[in-house]
Amino acid sequence: MNLHKTHEQRFTLPDGRQLGYAEYGLSSGSPVLYFHGMPGSSYIHGDMGNIAAQCGIRLIAVDRPGYGKSDLQPGRTLLDWPKDIAALATSLDLHRFSIIGFSGGSPYALACAYGFPEKLAKLALVGAFAPLNLPGMVESMSPAARGLFTLAQSSPDELKNTLAAIAPSPAALAEAMSASLPECDRVEFNRRAAEFEAEYARTLSSGVEGVASDFILTSGDWGFPLGDIRIEVHLWCGAADQNTPVAMTNFLAFLLPNSQTFVLPDEGHLSLYLHWEEILKRLR
Repeated sequence: MNLHKTHEQRFTLPDGRQLGYAEYGLSSGSPVLYFHGMPGSSYIHGDMGNIAAQCGIRLIAVDRPGYGKSDLQPGRTLLDWPKDIAALATSLDLHRFSIIGFSGGSPYALACAYGFPEKLAKLALVGAFAPLNLPGMVESMSPAARGLFTLAQSSPDELKNTLAAIAPSPAALAEAMSASLPECDRVEFNRRAAEFEAEYARTLSSGVEGVASDFILTSGDWGFPLGDIRIEVHLWCGAADQNTPVAMTNFLAFLLPNSQTFVLPDEGHLSLYLHWEEILKRLR
């Protein structure tokens, strides 16, 4: 087998910006793009890359603008992302592929499903966001998460200052992220503490502008109708998730006409790491 470890690369987009990405798994395998959370990055935990190889998956993880090796894109919208991904897919000779959108990556995965459905086989959304400008969505979140998303709409500059204060280093960001997690998530977070710090080191290599931009875009009007998305979508959610509560997944399931829902009892927001192999196998 021709295995990919971590091959970090940069692609020059048509407008001259650099898009950072990394490849893992089996180079000749079924292509799956991975859109990280917020915070997050194209750094994939070691066991996840190995599992991708075992599953016959060519995994391509992409840094969004302002994260890792990807340049900022001032004034961007969610629907700018499909243009970047379409250009990357063409450069990598990907004619048809699937996407995993984890947490803050889920709106971007849905934007791609709306923007170029002909290129997509399936979509997996894990700990997914529903549009937060809809009634009741923000109120269903944990107080910590709700505060950041509310701040994103009321005072973007204050949000950036808040993020900068809680993210002076990868270790500090990891500690801040784990503090508000339920016990079921904290166990998994602590088990992967070194991997999360490595992931957040890449996140913070360009500062917090990318993270702040994600909060602002996710909390606003997404700019496209979810009901128009017809491709097969797998929705994964932990029943104890406090960042993206199961009510959000249920709302997406109601809107997306070709979706399957997997609600995981006694699990939280980090179910991605516990069910990674099954998620990949269902996409293959």
